[in-house]
Amino acid sequence: MRDQTIKLMALIKKGKTCNEICSILNISNKQLFNNLTNLRNKGLYYKQKCYSNGEIIYRPITSLNEIKNIHNSNNTIITTHYENLIKCLVISDLHFGNKLERLDLLDRAFNYCIKNNIHIILCCGDMIDGSYTQGEQNITDIYQQIEHFVKDYPFDKNIITFGVAGDHDLTGLNNGAQDIISILKSYRHDIVIGDYTNSWIHIKNDQVHLFHHTYSGMIKTDESSIVFHGHTHKFMVETKNLANKIQLNVAVPTLSNIMQDYPSALELSLLFKCGYIYYAYIKQIFFGEQDYTLNEMKYSILKEENIKSGNIYNEEPVKTILQKKI
Repeated sequence: MRDQTIKLMALIKKGKTCNEICSILNISNKQLFNNLTNLRNKGLYYKQKCYSNGEIIYRPITSLNEIKNIHNSNNTIITTHYENLIKCLVISDLHFGNKLERLDLLDRAFNYCIKNNIHIILCCGDMIDGSYTQGEQNITDIYQQIEHFVKDYPFDKNIITFGVAGDHDLTGLNNGAQDIISILKSYRHDIVIGDYTNSWIHIKNDQVHLFHHTYSGMIKTDESSIVFHGHTHKFMVETKNLANKIQLNVAVPTLSNIMQDYPSALELSLLFKCGYIYYAYIKQIFFGEQDYTLNEMKYSILKEENIKSGNIYNEEPVKTILQKKI
């Protein structure tokens, strides 16, 4: 085993973050991802923990239970005890490989996150254009579309993207035996795609549901506080009265020019009380010559009488690394 591999395994055992490991070993984040993939091919598995400040920490997996649930925990955003406000950027329908893709707007979206101290992006599907299209494609081969996404989706060491795979992504699997989720798990640890059609992001005691239509799957109805819908390419919000709260159903606009002359994204601010989302603030952002706010909406999710104190989950004590960035 090479010296650098031994050092890498030792740093992981010490609980060093992804960025700390890269700094100590003088390697890029993508090189680290590749090294961990090589270790996994040798049977060494690591659990990935994602933090609200964009950091990633790996931990060795040593039990059968953890092996069985290796991917489930990746959809959790770990916060600190005192964090009651979480900000995200929500995007959808990127369609890499289509002539109407807008990589320039994705770069603008990442710059917006950096300027506004946003470390989490939620992506509601159709990362690639797949085997059928609205319009024309500049890349027709599915694997080349996935390669294009792996290589050209923006990267920042302090930003993690959580997502769901949509109907165009699924054509890669159905028609080309190319599973974009597995490929991203190997080469882009900063992009965490939970599943096709439905995916849930767990934050404290609550969750956000990401949905994208596929022909082989349906939306799984639940009591998530917010459900983000890809596929429509248009922005719309509907509210649904549940027994103890309001559920938001948000159609997310495309960040491409497919069926849309003014691509946009959503800035989401979530306020928590006793571990549950009780207030949501949504801004629709258009990345033109400047960043313009097209719409602003505020929603009360939980009524005060329905907020119950108790244990709060998916939190960790304040750590030095979190104090630096939050």
